[in-house]
Amino acid sequence: MLVTVLFLEILGSLGKVSLPSYTWKSARSFLAPSMSYAFHATLSLMALQGMNIPMYGAVKRCTPLVNLILAVVILRHPFPSFTLIVSVLTITIGCFVAVLGDLTFDAFAYTMGGLSVLAQGLYLTLVQQCAENKRSTWEILQLNSYNTLAPFIIMSVLVGEPENIIKSKYIADIGFHIVFWILVSMGSVLNYSLFLCTVLNSALTTSLVAVAKSVIQTLVGLFVFGGIKFHPLNTAGIVMNTLGGFMYTYTKYQEKIEDKRQKTEDENFNEVKVGFHPLSVQGTIDKSGEHSLNDIKVS
Repeated sequence: MLVTVLFLEILGSLGKVSLPSYTWKSARSFLAPSMSYAFHATLSLMALQGMNIPMYGAVKRCTPLVNLILAVVILRHPFPSFTLIVSVLTITIGCFVAVLGDLTFDAFAYTMGGLSVLAQGLYLTLVQQCAENKRSTWEILQLNSYNTLAPFIIMSVLVGEPENIIKSKYIADIGFHIVFWILVSMGSVLNYSLFLCTVLNSALTTSLVAVAKSVIQTLVGLFVFGGIKFHPLNTAGIVMNTLGGFMYTYTKYQEKIEDKRQKTEDENFNEVKVGFHPLSVQGTIDKSGEHSLNDIKVS
């Protein structure tokens, strides 16, 4: 977050982006999304202490269901199409099937993972609400970075991270520092990408975009970081997750094509309507009628 704040301030001073001043009023207006984001990050790290990467990815795919519900409850949006609802339910059911096949089940880790799903769904929905209130992606990133900077520093001190860093044997390793700063930079880009996708699309779409990432994450996680013990239920659940994600993507693509077609038809209809002047036709009829009456009188 500190790197993001510094980067935004540099861009602002160079005139590359237009950012309002960070004030107490603006901080309060974005407090709920920021705190939800902070809880999500903290709970996710706690969940990963007792979960393997593939199962963590499977649990996080319950987020679309949360976003679907919150979009109706908080944003007052109508329910999406039946096919989209089916795709989201397929992903969610696949998550529970995968959990049943996890032979290394850790109740605490799964609880933290479930809570992180709720927190992520909430902050994405609130970010979408801010975007609908005409806040830009850069402004949302700025407010989130400033608001979460202090909580993350406090949490880091409470868990003893500064002390562990000082005692680490990699503190003088150049390779460690290179990898560390690459990860920090990628984290900043990831945050911007998440907010940009939410602003341009929706919280539900953003949570579904992660399906492609989750597929790669799952495949890699099967063989690294301790791997995972194969189980038929586990494999079936992951396949359902992936299938539901592709179903959602295909349905959204078809709906977008249909919306463009309908918009084109409406524009063509409006053009025809503008070119049609009923008054001029009526005037012609009236004049012709008047002429015929004069002819009758003369005769």
